[in-house]
Amino acid sequence: MKRRDLLKSGLAAFLFSGSLWAASGPVDSTETYSSINDWMAKSEWRFHNRTYLMGTWNQGALRDDATWAEGGEMGLLTAPIRGWRFGFSGYFIFDLASTALGEDVGGLRNRYEIGQYDVTDRLAYRELERLEDLFVEKKWTHTSMRLGRQTLETPFFNKQDGRMRPTTEEGIWLQQSLKGWKAQAMAIWAVSPRSTIHWYDLKESIGPFGTGIDPLTGEKHALALEEGSSALYIANVASPLWENIQLHSWSMIWPGVFQTHRVGVDHQPAKQGLVWAFHLYDQRALGTGGNVDPSKTYVLPDHHARVYSGQMGYKIRHREGYESITLNGTRITDDGRYLMPREWGRDPFFTFLPRERNEGLANVWAGSLKYAYQRGTQEWILAAGAYRLPEWSDYTRNKYHTPSYNQLYVEWADALTGFWKGVKLRTMLAYKWSKDPNLPDFVKVNTVNMLNASFIVDYHF
Repeated sequence: MKRRDLLKSGLAAFLFSGSLWAASGPVDSTETYSSINDWMAKSEWRFHNRTYLMGTWNQGALRDDATWAEGGEMGLLTAPIRGWRFGFSGYFIFDLASTALGEDVGGLRNRYEIGQYDVTDRLAYRELERLEDLFVEKKWTHTSMRLGRQTLETPFFNKQDGRMRPTTEEGIWLQQSLKGWKAQAMAIWAVSPRSTIHWYDLKESIGPFGTGIDPLTGEKHALALEEGSSALYIANVASPLWENIQLHSWSMIWPGVFQTHRVGVDHQPAKQGLVWAFHLYDQRALGTGGNVDPSKTYVLPDHHARVYSGQMGYKIRHREGYESITLNGTRITDDGRYLMPREWGRDPFFTFLPRERNEGLANVWAGSLKYAYQRGTQEWILAAGAYRLPEWSDYTRNKYHTPSYNQLYVEWADALTGFWKGVKLRTMLAYKWSKDPNLPDFVKVNTVNMLNASFIVDYHF
């Protein structure tokens, strides 16, 4: 039986057994239901509609694109029975209007707008459907557990919510808190990346967004993961706050492929004062890195990468929100290219700005200045960044032919009230440019000398 059929059978069995349990089984006094209807009425039903308009304008005669995507999500999180709950959700997406996203124009491909649909099938972007959440969870006083398909937020796997749907994972998640200490542990064995509608085994989840350039040959990377564990493991420990300072660590280990560790210290003022933080990343290969053939492996056996990322600034908290300004810096050393599958999540660095990444690079100097404001329902982000990368043609250090660039970013959001309660508006503008006048078109298009604009209307019920 296929895993999809097993999941469907498990869902039906759980709903049936859970209904009987709710109706007749002994429950805690705070979780008493008079009937199945009462149990379902006290459950959390979720509806989410998203309207997303996006456009990209490239300099000169290079291709421009735009799309209008519409989608809806429906889901359920059942009321607890002795701390046990069940959740599931599904989503559909329609393309209402677009330029020719799936076609090459002048030999150049679309990058951003196609991500609203399915990048694995660029000619099919209507009537797309995806099963997202499908899990059972249990909560105790200081412990919680969730098993199944779910959306995780870590430095390595995260929603990267800049398209119609986020990245979701299949695995088990455990959380423990005690005397201010917090610990998490995860095992992940399947992923459904954003901009796709499919679920992939862990090894198959790397590559739908592109394999980049082989660091040995400079040709397209013929990636084929044939070795390594079928699951990877993530652990996180965070200390209690002391003088508004927190120590924390994250570790991701994929046996037979690679491991990445992050340690950090963060300071956030209680009301107003200095904001500062420093994170150190260390990444090394394990075993063959995914394949005994060096031209097909994900990381070479001697792979080592190191990253330093930090910030310094000032933050003011007030009754209706906060205001902050930070200066951020990131250094990816020349030891090796920092690798993290783009299908799994966005960069966790302080210098990250939407619409570009610094993954797959070595010898990077990045800096940004960011202002954030939130008061009541209004939110603003204003940011500027400068990113000095190795030469785009240096395939040993530059996996995706990304040139050095500068970026301006503006974001505005407003959660409406009154009659429009539940509606949130969001606008994002990203402008990137390069000072190099000699870049070929395939390097410039959708990467530098371009403007990307998004307008999003979300409705949650």
